[in-house]
Amino acid sequence: MDMYIVLAITAFMMVMFIINKVPFGVTTMTCCVLLAATGVVDVETAFSGFANKIVILIAPMLALSQAITKTSLVDYISKFLDRLKGKSGMGLILAFYAVGIVMAQFIPTTACIAILIVFLNTLSHTGNVTAKRIMLPLLGVMVAWKFRTPIGLGATTFAQLNAMAGDMITDPAYQIKMLDPFIFAIIPAVCLTIYCIFCWKLMPKDDTAVDESKLKKRTAADLLPKNKQIIVYVVFIAVMAIMLLNTWTGNLMYIAPAAGVLVLIFTGCMGVPETVKHMTADMTWMLAGVLTVADALSASGAGDLIGNGLLSVLGNVDQPFIIALIFSAVTVVMTTFISNMGTQSVLIPIAASVAMAGHWDPRGLILIIGTANYFAIAFPSGSGEAAVAYASAGYNPAKVLRFTLPYCIIAIVTCAISATLLYPMY
Repeated sequence: MDMYIVLAITAFMMVMFIINKVPFGVTTMTCCVLLAATGVVDVETAFSGFANKIVILIAPMLALSQAITKTSLVDYISKFLDRLKGKSGMGLILAFYAVGIVMAQFIPTTACIAILIVFLNTLSHTGNVTAKRIMLPLLGVMVAWKFRTPIGLGATTFAQLNAMAGDMITDPAYQIKMLDPFIFAIIPAVCLTIYCIFCWKLMPKDDTAVDESKLKKRTAADLLPKNKQIIVYVVFIAVMAIMLLNTWTGNLMYIAPAAGVLVLIFTGCMGVPETVKHMTADMTWMLAGVLTVADALSASGAGDLIGNGLLSVLGNVDQPFIIALIFSAVTVVMTTFISNMGTQSVLIPIAASVAMAGHWDPRGLILIIGTANYFAIAFPSGSGEAAVAYASAGYNPAKVLRFTLPYCIIAIVTCAISATLLYPMY
């Protein structure tokens, strides 16, 4: 019974996201209340999303990002980006994509997008290239390359995938090697990057009415004194360094933004009311709620239901490409509702057991799941970074579908092609 209640609450969340009549955070908090009120989870679990380490990282990051807007750095960046934009805006778009790809190798994508929002928001609200038009394509490029290179956070991807397969794969030749995630991702990542480079114009134009002259005057009036601007720069650089060096700093990465915000409060660079305002923004509510609903779906057995359905479908299919295509599609769809880790935890053991029972090479199927689970960008529930992007830009999932649907289709097909060509099952 619990599973059907969770599925109904999830359906409600999806519909409310599309209708977009109330802030996303209000929708997800309603879902958390419903989960607790129906007894599916206890009260502590219903609101445990606020204690999730991703939320602990993002909430103070929003406040820290706001502090940067009170320095002269934003004016310099804004002028530089205007020059870089040129006539077509392609140079600016490529620059953001390149920075995003590099950052995604070292910093969790949720934090990356929160950082880049600061600089995206320095763009003009008019013209073709606006923050609202390129934020989701930027996310699409970042997740295409996320954790793929054998450096930074991607250096352990292969070990994580092998661990999820468990003891079912005993032949060393069938285990994932360090370079396999990168080699596998080349085809989908390149295709998705090309798509985002040329198809960002499918995104709706920014419809926010802004008097930019007033905006510039207000920004100039709100600048911090020079000595406090220096403190903000030092804190921001220190937080970024701890994130970039997360291989050595470990869990300090998740508390570094909070520590930085505390320094800014104690030094008078930020006031407590404005800090609380930004840390409890709709984006924080939404992220915490989405994580809770995703966990409830996983715990309710919805993932196992999908997995069993997948097994019954595969029983009648013997074409390698079709099998790869099914796994790709199921991974992307499943990740839209269930957490990335939950999707992998359910599907990788299924892929390994199906492959070993058929005497197939399981690497292609495992790599499909380990890669395609990042590509669910069609709804804010697809991942923490998707939640941040949708909440920040105020996207209506239905209105951006003409960009996100082709993206997801390309991701599904190219993952199947990569598995078939580079890691054939037999």
